[in-house]
Amino acid sequence: MGTIIIQVLALGILGLVLGGALGYVGRKFFVKEAENTAAIREVLPGVNCGACGHPGCDGFAVAVAEGQAKTNECPVGGAELAAKLAEIMGIEEVPATKLTAYVHCCGNADAAKTYYEYDGIGDCNASFLLPGTGPKACTFSCIGHGSCVEVCPFDAIDIVNTIAVVNPDKCVACGLCVPICPKKLIEIVPDAAKVRVECHSTDRGPLVRTNCSAGCIGCKLCEKSCPHDAIHVNNNLAHVDYEKCTLCGVCVEKCPTKVIKNTTATN
Repeated sequence: MGTIIIQVLALGILGLVLGGALGYVGRKFFVKEAENTAAIREVLPGVNCGACGHPGCDGFAVAVAEGQAKTNECPVGGAELAAKLAEIMGIEEVPATKLTAYVHCCGNADAAKTYYEYDGIGDCNASFLLPGTGPKACTFSCIGHGSCVEVCPFDAIDIVNTIAVVNPDKCVACGLCVPICPKKLIEIVPDAAKVRVECHSTDRGPLVRTNCSAGCIGCKLCEKSCPHDAIHVNNNLAHVDYEKCTLCGVCVEKCPTKVIKNTTATN
């Protein structure tokens, strides 16, 4: 019996020592949370998408409170949240730029040829492993099985005639759809940049015409015609410089395959 009592006392003493040590370490290395962190966390959307570049909304709240992140870096909250955060921080508001996801492909069932009929798992990444990276003749085209639709928490993407289409009114540019696309067709772009190239193919013109009636053929008519040096053809594909583009529409008119679009008309 005496041995048991001694063992119990020893364990109790050990517990007290370890508890005291943990308490000391906790106080020694305690990092005081910035005063505004709780208030910032309270107004954040709580989506935890990571689009701000921080580990979830908690990480973003700490970064803003400590001055390590700007108040306009949450694309989900947009301008309204940026104004609230600026008020909490007591600083001048920095307007948030509205962004949106955009799918660089118009090779739908009417435009793109298909090599074979696919009857399998409705997942783009599974189809990507098949010959030709999917059933369409163009290896760059949208597979259209909707993997991006599945990961979008805002119901902002639909599959229309085998092509993923983003609804900019619903899209908050969280970016979750970008890495899920095996063809790397989805880009986060400024919503105000309405002139966009609806193609991602770097094949040469003759091959593009063989596979799809609506692809960029790299003819450079857009580049030669743009009065603002806002569009260039690199690796057989036109790219718009959104900072230089004035939406004049010259490139849209000159494009022979109509792959350069002014999305104002479709949004």
